[in-house]
Amino acid sequence: MPRYAIISDIHGNLHALHAVLSRMADLDVQEVVCLGDIVGYGPAPSECLDLVVKYCSVIVRGNHDEAVVDMRCASEFNGAARQAIHWTHQVLGPMHHDALNRLKYVEVLEDTVTCIHDCPAPGPSDYVHDSVMAALAFNGMETPICLLGHTHVPVVFEAPPRTNAPVSPGKVIAHLPHDGEPIMLEREHRYICNPGSVGQPRDADPRASFAVLDTDAMTFTMHRESYDIAGAQAETQRVGLPNILAERLAIGA
Repeated sequence: MPRYAIISDIHGNLHALHAVLSRMADLDVQEVVCLGDIVGYGPAPSECLDLVVKYCSVIVRGNHDEAVVDMRCASEFNGAARQAIHWTHQVLGPMHHDALNRLKYVEVLEDTVTCIHDCPAPGPSDYVHDSVMAALAFNGMETPICLLGHTHVPVVFEAPPRTNAPVSPGKVIAHLPHDGEPIMLEREHRYICNPGSVGQPRDADPRASFAVLDTDAMTFTMHRESYDIAGAQAETQRVGLPNILAERLAIGA
């Protein structure tokens, strides 16, 4: 089975995406999976979408991707994010709009790995950021492993083997990944794995974040990659996007 590079939440940050794609060449991966939010926030949506389509064998639709093709969704975003969605909608051409519109919400790898942008189960929030939301997500999973993004924070949640009883938050274990250190995935357990964000990390580490899933060795390894943050900030400001979207890149927030 292949080793998968897992990327998510690129958000139009071409500088970060280039750095991550370059790093992948050294990691012996056979396929690249994108968990959505290719666009939004950042100044290079077209270029990022072109690269994702070129290099990724599996791509799912994120909420920012959705909002760009269905502007009614933009009302759910905060001010800066909403401005970025409107700007992105205007600068993307028909082919890019069509490419986003064709993305599925869910894809499955090897019949054992679900790929989705946010939460695989309906609930009060799409952000799987704690044991409560993870338990809800586990109860909506049909495969042993779920790959998701959306929170911009790398994490692995672990649950016991499936039983007839629902998973409770107390049964969920959270593993915080460290750069380059594999997390072992027990074959009989279930996992929700978040690679963090390529283009806008929010875990106080401004480096781009991505991961490698090895389904033979059963490991999930998060990697961090430095990139030209100042260049990304300058481009964000040059195109006229809200300055907060440039400022936060330097602090990983």
